Amino acid sequence: MLISFLQKRLKDISIARKLYFTVGIMALLVTVELCTLWFSVSTLTSVRSFVNGEGLWSKAQKDAIYSLLVYGHSHNEKDYQDFRNFLKVPYGDNKTRLELLKPKPDLNIARQGFIEGRNERVDVDGMISLLRRFHNVYYLRKVIIIWGQAEETMEQLIAISDKLHSMILSKTATQDEIDKELSKAESINRNLTKLEDDFSFTLGEGSRWLEGIVLRLLLALSLTIGSTSILITISVSRSIEKGIKAIIDGATLIGKGSLETRVKVYSRDEIGILATSFNQMIDTLEHSTRNIKELKETEEKLKKEKERAEASEKTKQLFLAKMSHEIRTPMNAILGFAKLLEESLETKEQQEFIHIIIKSGDDLLVILNDILDFSRMEAGKIVFDNMPFNLRDIVHTTILMMEPKSKQKGVDLKHHIDNKIPDMIIGDSVRLNQILLNLVSNAIKFTEKGEINITVTCVTDNQDNILLDFGVKDTGIGIPLEKQEKIFESFEQATNDTARKFGGSGLGLSIVKQLVKLQNGEIFLNSKPGFGSDFHFKLSFLKAKNHVAIVIPEPAPITIQKGKGINILVVEDNLINQMLVIRVLKKQGFETDLAENGLIALEKYKNNDFDIILMDLQMPEMDGYEATRKIRELSDSKKDIPIMAMSAHTIKGEFEHCIEIGMNDFISKPFDTKELYEKIYRLVKKNKENLAPSN
Repeated sequence: MLISFLQKRLKDISIARKLYFTVGIMALLVTVELCTLWFSVSTLTSVRSFVNGEGLWSKAQKDAIYSLLVYGHSHNEKDYQDFRNFLKVPYGDNKTRLELLKPKPDLNIARQGFIEGRNERVDVDGMISLLRRFHNVYYLRKVIIIWGQAEETMEQLIAISDKLHSMILSKTATQDEIDKELSKAESINRNLTKLEDDFSFTLGEGSRWLEGIVLRLLLALSLTIGSTSILITISVSRSIEKGIKAIIDGATLIGKGSLETRVKVYSRDEIGILATSFNQMIDTLEHSTRNIKELKETEEKLKKEKERAEASEKTKQLFLAKMSHEIRTPMNAILGFAKLLEESLETKEQQEFIHIIIKSGDDLLVILNDILDFSRMEAGKIVFDNMPFNLRDIVHTTILMMEPKSKQKGVDLKHHIDNKIPDMIIGDSVRLNQILLNLVSNAIKFTEKGEINITVTCVTDNQDNILLDFGVKDTGIGIPLEKQEKIFESFEQATNDTARKFGGSGLGLSIVKQLVKLQNGEIFLNSKPGFGSDFHFKLSFLKAKNHVAIVIPEPAPITIQKGKGINILVVEDNLINQMLVIRVLKKQGFETDLAENGLIALEKYKNNDFDIILMDLQMPEMDGYEATRKIRELSDSKKDIPIMAMSAHTIKGEFEHCIEIGMNDFISKPFDTKELYEKIYRLVKKNKENLAPSN
């Protein structure tokens, strides 16, 4: 009847609607089956959770009885407390049962009860839904009754335990009297065991009953879906078979190479439209065959190129992240000990030298950050500082840093700065110094004799801005005209002979060009083989309103408070960094202890008291992440100690990750000593304020 009715209704509608209807009916039936399956599986899972919960309840009850029996002979208060602790499981489950018996239960209380009964959190909602949904089913109703009887019996056991506890505490009862009470407890234990067996048996019966219903329901749905889908499909397919068969026959002939074949069009419905389109397709098939083949070949090539590019990019990122860590670790020691040395030097010349070392290290870190995120540079997303600086000091510093290398080659290093240029301008001095160092270093490398001239000329000067032209001219080997654009590309040099003779990665001029371009500047090159090279770049700077001279800072003692009385655990595996951090901390008066990895740190912290932990991240045995997690899992107040990450890992997201796992702050290597002291004081002070009792 149903199929006949559907045939009449579908006879005069379009094929597309027939297909929509068929798919819709099948989708509806499949959805019903999936919903039924989901409901059934979740219900059976809840039954399983009850079985697990009963096992926990039974084990806790047995452990409690055992602890009570032990207590009756040992009179040890710990055994009695173990008995009370084991009762927390049935207490929690009973809390849920009592709450769900109410007309309007509080589901939060019910959830908390099951959780206190040591049931898995993910199973709790399903167990509560099962109790509420099927509470009138015979098996579940019987389970709840047995559950209540077990709780009443447990109350009798608790009454005996309280009496036994009082007898032992009074120290007036004889062992025979105590044994009588224990025998009562054993009798109750036997009753509880029987109730537990009844509980498990009833749950098993209910589970089998539910499984039977589910299987019958799923079988009925499967049969309905299968038969309905087949009948509807047959009915719809017959109505379109004739036109489709003609198209298939035509396609068969086309497949054999008969491109002159055309399909007969029987109607103007979708089948007719399909047949017409098929004929049009045949008209262009021969012409398109060649194009399809070429497109497939191109697609395969593009796919391979994409895979190769993705693999290359991943390798580059992994390499740069590793390189960052490996460079920053020794750089931390270099800058750290250099800053300690800076405070002990007395002559101005020595102070100037050590200041150049420190500044060079800082500039190197900036360059390292740029290399690590070279794609960001290419996208123009580098942030440039706008700070007042002395242009003449920048040029002077560049010459001081490059002069030893130029003297070694016998090349004169000269400079000239336009008198119209003010001493103080506003811009990014570190980027400017980086550009000049790259250009001068490049000039020295390719100049065997003669001189190198650094010039700075004022191009335009208005009220707020000044446009400067920087030039670095050498008398070196020069660059052929056809190679002058190529040398600004990454990892490129003028010729292969140049790379073999002079070395270098070919990255310096690429960085220079991008740094100039990202500051809206221009760079030019005039060069001729045998007559040297003349690099020029133009940059615009803001004019400083207040002309404040910049001088090399004199070493001065840190004015922040001393660290006496603060005990610090330093967790660091690198020997040199251990020496540096311990020396920096002891210089400020801190008390220190050292752990070579997270495992040792955890053991030391458990056995000693510290005010703060400085935690490296990458260590053998146990890294800083795992050590921090284990400290935060401690049960007493020790879990709240301040932990500050100290690492050479500075990739994006590292700070957030450290905070997420429980650290309080982060300082990168190389670290600033004053910043380190201030962070230690702040964290220790905040922790002490949190621990102080409130009035």
